[in-house]
Amino acid sequence: MLFMGEFQHSIDVKGRLIIPSKFREELGETFVITRGLDQCIFVYPLKEWQQIEQKLKAPPFYKERCKSFYPLFFLGSKRLRA
Repeated sequence: MLFMGEFQHSIDVKGRLIIPSKFREELGETFVITRGLDQCIFVYPLKEWQQIEQKLKAPPFYKERCKSFYPLFFLGSKRLRA
């Protein structure tokens, strides 16, 4: 699943982002939100996130030159339930 385009949403006073219902339907009950590039967020269905996580943890990706990307991508991630 790939959502393409630009969507600008505000954060409410409690720091919450409202995910449009059409996206929640596609994402399923549990999904992951993480920091993206260029001040964007990436949102993945849980199953897809787990596949990405396994690929990024496996060689050759996890080499010295790529180690700075790993914390940026994973430390900012949150698993959410719809």
